[in-house]
Amino acid sequence: MNLSQLLPIILYLLLIAGIGVWAALDQKRSATGKKTENYYVGGRRLGPFVLIFTILASAASAGTFIGGPGLGYDSGLSWVLMGLFQTPTALLTVGLLGKKYAILARKLNFYTFIDFFKERYANKFVVIVAALGIIIFLTAYMVAQYAGGAHILNSVTGVPYPTLVWVFAAIVALYTAFGGFMGASINDTAQGIIMFVGSIVLWFGVFMYLGTPTPMDHDFAVRFPDLVTLPGGIDATPANFVSYSVIFGLLIVAMPHTAVRAMSYRDSVTAHRTMIWSPLVMAVFSLGFAVMGVVARLIDAGLDNPDLAIPTLISTTMPGPLGGALFAAPLAAIMSTVSSMLLIVSGAVVRDVYNNFFNTKLGDSSRARLSMVVSLIIGFIVLLIALKPPPALELIVIFAISGLGATFFVPLIGGLYWSRGNGYGAAVSMISGLIWYIVGEQWLPVLGFGFQPVVTAILVAAVTYVVVSVVTPPPTRETLIKFWGTYREIQNLEAKHEGE
Repeated sequence: MNLSQLLPIILYLLLIAGIGVWAALDQKRSATGKKTENYYVGGRRLGPFVLIFTILASAASAGTFIGGPGLGYDSGLSWVLMGLFQTPTALLTVGLLGKKYAILARKLNFYTFIDFFKERYANKFVVIVAALGIIIFLTAYMVAQYAGGAHILNSVTGVPYPTLVWVFAAIVALYTAFGGFMGASINDTAQGIIMFVGSIVLWFGVFMYLGTPTPMDHDFAVRFPDLVTLPGGIDATPANFVSYSVIFGLLIVAMPHTAVRAMSYRDSVTAHRTMIWSPLVMAVFSLGFAVMGVVARLIDAGLDNPDLAIPTLISTTMPGPLGGALFAAPLAAIMSTVSSMLLIVSGAVVRDVYNNFFNTKLGDSSRARLSMVVSLIIGFIVLLIALKPPPALELIVIFAISGLGATFFVPLIGGLYWSRGNGYGAAVSMISGLIWYIVGEQWLPVLGFGFQPVVTAILVAAVTYVVVSVVTPPPTRETLIKFWGTYREIQNLEAKHEGE
């Protein structure tokens, strides 16, 4: 990569750093008593534009811009159809969690993903399992993001792999640690715009290079028949369609780094506009780049590494500064996802473990300062692991996503909408769902019954949640008032506690 291509990437990184400085000053200016809320949920003041892009940029990881097109290159349109289920990401996140989740977060002062589980189930074991799951799975996910993206960009740009990891990790850790949720969200928005515009520009570049707006024509079908027919290279059977609709559609709701966005928006108008417009933006992200992976066969039909499909398209069709600017899209995907995860892991350590079990009197300002320090430490740990990453990174990503879904989806949705669900049911559901998935994925694929094991793991988690909740004592009246009572009932409950 020459200087003309490298310069736009440097300018992009400076832009991200500048937004981080602004967010850090915003965090510093936040009122006493509101610093924790501002740090973890941005003061619940996100408008529709920022909400759309912060959800989608957080969900659209390096897999959307590197791994997904690579699978499209390898497997054809069958993978594009699988990726279709990613389109309603924000619609499902805001729709399924949406108003109820946001209202509860305001009533009960939820700042982190685990705050919901703590208050809803009043079970320390549930909190501990949730915190450990987030710390382990999201740390692994962050390592895979850094390592996968850095390897790809290293192969294209020639910039040393350790240098890329250091740059990614340092900038993300700094703007997330000091800027908090607003730093991550505003940067997500800037990065989301780069992804959106970059994808459209790249499409036009590909059309101009190939000399046609319909590159996948009859000749393409003759040259690559396996890429335009089912089941294709990824075995697109009905069972796999169902499986991927669950993984990419429903389970994304239970991803802590996307779910927390559903408690951060400003008002119901923001929620409605997000549900209307977000599928269009996500379609450009997921479907647009996956199809480009298929089209990359016309540029180079012999790539040894399919993940190089998009970098190859950019290098071939967009030389010079514009190509360098387009390389910012996969960088943006990596950084936006990792920043969201870093905040969630920091919250799990500081608020959900340390504050709940070791120092219950931790003040607002002290908690915010400690969160910054912990975010930096976690970012540094991820950096060190990513410098010498474990093998099979893609398997680690899939394991992390499915593990989080198997653990959190049922108790999250059940806790919101079924008043009879209790802490015992949540604890057994989380453990049974996770164990079923791990055993089915690693040793006994037959547990999937023809589907991906995570699908049957969700069913097992749902059954155990209902059965155990029914045969054990119901939630306390205090819990029912908190989650289904009026503001007056909740205020009366708080006044009673203060009187005691």
